[in-house]
Amino acid sequence: MEYAQAFLHTLHYGIQLATLKGKNSLQPSHSLALSNSLNSNLFPRVELNYEQAISYLRTESLTLPSATPLGYVLVCYQNHPLGFVKNLGSRANNLYPSEWRIRKTLES
Repeated sequence: MEYAQAFLHTLHYGIQLATLKGKNSLQPSHSLALSNSLNSNLFPRVELNYEQAISYLRTESLTLPSATPLGYVLVCYQNHPLGFVKNLGSRANNLYPSEWRIRKTLES
């Protein structure tokens, strides 16, 4: 570890699990969604098609299937986690970090 630190600049260590939102609500962290240590059974999952996945990565809002439980949902593309959304029923709030959003794709 010390040898690697001599040559690499570490941005942060470990995985942030969640952030406190409001008085007693935790929002799962994006780094948790991308972690190899994520127990994916802890969150409901929704598989997105290509267009929905690109919309998610552009930080646009999504409409999830009506059977999706309310609350935090892990969205995936081809069984790979992309991140979290908060399902409010009629719409889902996109929790993808805005500074990472895709601004342009090859098609556009």
